[in-house]
Amino acid sequence: MNRRGIALIAVLVVAAVMTVVGSLLFVGTLGDLRQTRSTLQAAQARAAAEAGLTYARYAMEVARGDIKAILAPKMNLTANPATEWVLPESQWPGIASAIQSLLNGGYGSLPSGAVDQGQASVQFTVTRFRGNTKGATAQTYRADYVVVSTGQVGPARRRTEEKGYFEIQLGRPSLSQWLFLVDDAGGQTGFFPTGTVFNGPVHANHNWGFWGRPVFRDVVSTSDDGAWYWHLSGDGCTGKNRVWVRGDSRPPCTVPDFQKGFLRSQPTIDLPTSTLSQQRAALGMDPQDTSAPSDKEICFALGLHDPPKKNCNKNPSVPDGVYLVNDGANVKGGIYVQGDLDQLVLKATGTGKQIYTFEQGSNTWVITVDYTTNTTTVTKNGAPVGTYAGTPNGPAPLGTGGPTGQIYVTGKIKSLQGPSRTGPLPCGVDYPGSSDNCPDHPPPAQIPPALSKETQLHITAVGAIGLTGDLIYECDPTKVTDPGYLATKPRCALGAGQTLPTVLGVMSQNDDITIKVGAPDNLYLWGSYLSGASGKGLAVENYSSRGRQGKLRLFGGLIQSADQLRGTINASGQLLSGYIETYDYDLRFADSALAPPNFPTVRVFDVQKVQATPLSFREF
Repeated sequence: MNRRGIALIAVLVVAAVMTVVGSLLFVGTLGDLRQTRSTLQAAQARAAAEAGLTYARYAMEVARGDIKAILAPKMNLTANPATEWVLPESQWPGIASAIQSLLNGGYGSLPSGAVDQGQASVQFTVTRFRGNTKGATAQTYRADYVVVSTGQVGPARRRTEEKGYFEIQLGRPSLSQWLFLVDDAGGQTGFFPTGTVFNGPVHANHNWGFWGRPVFRDVVSTSDDGAWYWHLSGDGCTGKNRVWVRGDSRPPCTVPDFQKGFLRSQPTIDLPTSTLSQQRAALGMDPQDTSAPSDKEICFALGLHDPPKKNCNKNPSVPDGVYLVNDGANVKGGIYVQGDLDQLVLKATGTGKQIYTFEQGSNTWVITVDYTTNTTTVTKNGAPVGTYAGTPNGPAPLGTGGPTGQIYVTGKIKSLQGPSRTGPLPCGVDYPGSSDNCPDHPPPAQIPPALSKETQLHITAVGAIGLTGDLIYECDPTKVTDPGYLATKPRCALGAGQTLPTVLGVMSQNDDITIKVGAPDNLYLWGSYLSGASGKGLAVENYSSRGRQGKLRLFGGLIQSADQLRGTINASGQLLSGYIETYDYDLRFADSALAPPNFPTVRVFDVQKVQATPLSFREF
């Protein structure tokens, strides 16, 4: 019995010890779990705080539109930007305070779901708003910032701080940054119907007109408080053919697809015919000087004094003809045409050469630009005129008289086109129907390129311009990162971080740009087209009687004073005559990152870029 009693006591002691040990282990495990959880939450809170700093830098850049609204009423629009601050110094402290309030009020908390665990908030401090650089076409300003970001997950809280500066760039943006820009959209007499597609920023100062379901994949805006919404017989609507609606639709007949909204009552965008002198650019002069060059200046720039074909001092005049501006050995400007042109044909060889063929009366000039050898050769009626070092390509440094991608015609261009097609396209002229059988990108192989990869060109005519053929680039900007495309076009491969330089601008100073009778079906036009004189735009000759011609595929942009009718449809939306249009935005034009040389800009300064630069970081 004693042995059994002793054994029982021993078992109880062991059990008690085991219980104590187990309790200690359990308590230790709980402590470890709590410590692990606390450590994890602290790490998550730190990550949330760092996410807040990233969001803050993003906020300073995407708030560009709101910052513009702060700056616009404070700008001195009469200031000379080369010598005076567009934003006066007296306004700088108030600007800093206003931007700080804007950022804290609109971006103080991260959006829901921005961090996986917990939450984060940011606090902005903006000081020392100041001028940085002045220039004739751009100014930059800087402000210092401090951002404190607080991340919290459960009871864990971490703070991070970043100090730096952000830079605001003001400039006169190029009109080419719009896919479609018009003063009067003509909505009282016509409309954009079902089948019309816009995939870039569009704006009409007045008179938008819609019918059916046109598609707008980017922001649509107008300076009016509404638009004209049409109905045609059989579309399910009743009432007047057109109704002014202060809204987004007129169901069931007209319900446009505004994928990023329809903004009304927006500021008017003035459409200058020019804020640069394309004439001076072609002559190798400073395009910032918008005064008309004198006959004497033109005579000397074209080399008519040496040899002395004309006495430029006493009797300056310029005979009709085509002139490559040069000093006898080197290209010193662009291409200057006196008088009307019967035809201008642009051709890219695909081997690094750009060929321009000018026809005027009985004379034909061929100007061959060889980018490989950096030379330009001119012939007239088959006979050599000369070979010159340099190429008339790209923007000229201001005041240097250097080469510029500018063709200037003092009269009209009756026919402008690229090379003729090598065969019929596999798309029809019916819409809806087989007119969609041809892709927008890359264009069908039957269309040879008009512009070489290296060419940056602006064609300006004082008078009307007639379009008679396709105008496309050697390299498709939408395909230059596609390995399959580059396998067939190795010249289109770009180096890391490079942008395809090819760009075209076509501008009539005083008249329409017109797609002439005889232009091919399913026309491809690449570049930015501007007809800004009052009442002028991109027209289609005899649009109502020329028969169906399928799609007009415009890749780049269209800027007009008054939108023109370019085709007719029936009540079912079927094309009856002319063209149905699609508008495809060249993303390189966004924010004026790329523009044709000497292309007109808006008249006033705008906020073009806001960029944050961090300088220091700490956690506390």
